[in-house]
Amino acid sequence: MSGFDWMWVWWVLTVAICAYKLIEAVVFRPAKMLEWPFLACAMWSYFYGYMGYQAKLNLSAYLGNGMADIGQLMALLCLIGLLAGWSAGKRFRFKPSTSEPSYPLGYCWFAGFALVLIGAAGAYSVAHAQGEGTLNYKASSAYWYLLFYVGYPGMAISLWSLLKMKSQARFILWGITVVSIILFMAPHVINARRGPLFPAIIVLLLVPPITLRRPPSRIIYCGGLALAALVMLLFLQVRAVTYNGGTWGQAMESLNLDSAAERGQDADDNEYVNNCQVIGVVYQNGKYDYGTGHLELLLHWVPRYFWPYKPGLGQGIYDPGALFDDMERATGVRLLGNSGAADGGVADSFIEYGIFSPFYWFVLSGLVGMVYAKALSTKRPWWMFSYVGFLCASHWLVSQSFPAAFVPGMYFQLVPLAVLVSLWFYRRWTAPPRRVGQRRPAAIQPQARALPS
Repeated sequence: MSGFDWMWVWWVLTVAICAYKLIEAVVFRPAKMLEWPFLACAMWSYFYGYMGYQAKLNLSAYLGNGMADIGQLMALLCLIGLLAGWSAGKRFRFKPSTSEPSYPLGYCWFAGFALVLIGAAGAYSVAHAQGEGTLNYKASSAYWYLLFYVGYPGMAISLWSLLKMKSQARFILWGITVVSIILFMAPHVINARRGPLFPAIIVLLLVPPITLRRPPSRIIYCGGLALAALVMLLFLQVRAVTYNGGTWGQAMESLNLDSAAERGQDADDNEYVNNCQVIGVVYQNGKYDYGTGHLELLLHWVPRYFWPYKPGLGQGIYDPGALFDDMERATGVRLLGNSGAADGGVADSFIEYGIFSPFYWFVLSGLVGMVYAKALSTKRPWWMFSYVGFLCASHWLVSQSFPAAFVPGMYFQLVPLAVLVSLWFYRRWTAPPRRVGQRRPAAIQPQARALPS
């Protein structure tokens, strides 16, 4: 077996598992397209399938000393842990609710609409700061620049309210909502920002079928994800022109679908290389953070004004700069930390937990599976918002790291909760008092159709 390349064994198993899960959902059980494993397998196919193939064929010089072997193996084990955790979490059974908490849908829509406008203000602020060269997260708390994240929960709340609403005014509100979403997304599209585009697509694709308890349309759902992936790849070419003083017109003239399809043949543009190098180097030097990088996120909310020397986002025991130096000594090149390159979700979990990183994905996916089961079995909308919010942040989770997904993920979780709790208390306070001995008439609640599993 001398000279046998185990990387291809792990690669084939990874691609085969992803292909099976994707085909199962699209062809046989369309309701599974709404589940986290479907989206996760699509991402795994790209980052650890397509990118791995390109890296092994064209960038093997960057993957010496068995780095590709252990990098691909950990990607496979983490994928298995993710699928196993989802299966375990989804098996939890919750008592179905026969009634839905009463929310004033008009106020819900208005709250969501207001959040979209606030997010639009934040988006324009980020675009202006980038244009003026004043966007500096290290020199300020940057909370204003993170304000655009509240627009995504606002989109979800607005769509949910309109789908539940029976009033004739909803047709006018639909038009206002569409215009507000366009205003919110315009700065991100103009600046060709890939990260902010993904959660908007997820909200538009997931909220309607989950709210209506219907399996999604294969054409609309898969077509929407495919179109989003293509646009995100083309945005790389657009930014190469616009960020150097060019215009969108010049960028459109230079767009090349072949270049988008060939992405990953350059070491600076292949996340798989970063993933393997990080895992290989940390495995060799033993500099694990033992979860401290993730625990640091609990303190990251302290504004830099009160803590000027606050550690970087997700910084654990070891300084990330030391990891860059170790990788450069081991590989002879300095890729990570250059041109915005990220280590990747699997490598991030390996830095924190080492060989126990598949268990980390098992626990994380299990919790998400429980939230999804709760969203389907109960009529409390926050569980649906929580699940959709996690999927909105999953792009950062898989392509970059858990710390990168943590901040937007917390916005996606806490904002809908704050809105629903506030409106629930408002409804309680404004409800007319009942006389002593008066019993509330029992209302017959129609049972919502559950999504088939």
